[in-house]
Amino acid sequence: MLIPSDGLELAVECFGEGPSLIFAHGLTGNRHFSRQQLAPLADQYTIIIYDQRGHCDSSPVTDPALYDPVRMAEDMTAVLDTLGIKKAIVGGESMGAATTLLFALRHPQRVEKLLLTAPAFGDTRSSEAAGLQQMGQRIAAIGIEAFLAESAVSQREELGWPEPVITAVAAMQGSHETHSIATACQSVIEWTLDLSPLSTIACPTCIIAWEDDPLHPLALAQRYAAEIPNARLEVLPSLAEFFSNPAIIGGIYGRFLAN
Repeated sequence: MLIPSDGLELAVECFGEGPSLIFAHGLTGNRHFSRQQLAPLADQYTIIIYDQRGHCDSSPVTDPALYDPVRMAEDMTAVLDTLGIKKAIVGGESMGAATTLLFALRHPQRVEKLLLTAPAFGDTRSSEAAGLQQMGQRIAAIGIEAFLAESAVSQREELGWPEPVITAVAAMQGSHETHSIATACQSVIEWTLDLSPLSTIACPTCIIAWEDDPLHPLALAQRYAAEIPNARLEVLPSLAEFFSNPAIIGGIYGRFLAN
């Protein structure tokens, strides 16, 4: 279904049965990858996933001002309001962790529990900002398909990623309109968040991170976990494990929610 928000349309999908759980994907991600992560929870929860603005089947966005984190947090509000859901388990990954965190801070009464995968943003500019800026520029210059072909070479030869992981990443990143995702890469990476309100989060929180990814520093996840009063931190060995077995995320969150 398409849900209106802020003059745009968001592609939204619901599956499963039980209490509501809404999840926002990361930069260059999509709801299809979220589905793979959360599938283990579908027998106990109604899962609500959506393409964030500028991504996949949601409205393309080429105005940098529209990639504002507060406006994107309110996209989550629009989805819940349209579906008639007053309170939910809320979660997100990377960019989606940031928008979910802002939603939780702005609407604490609507949050049952908080799930944050791979926090990427703190109160200083990301150390990876220059690289993402270059990525966005390259996508705009040569198109998303040519960019993915280039990326596959470096993923294979420099990072040593297995072919199924390279294929999965390409399928996810290739679902976007070229200039929309190029603008997203150049805009979102410049986000900074005020982390001083973390101590006010009262709901149970689970944070998942991994050890080998400078875009999502483990130290930042550890800071989130230390400053949110009722938080648990789970650490995976690697980013490649996340892509090769996305359902591991649902498994971790399932155990957290069961307790």
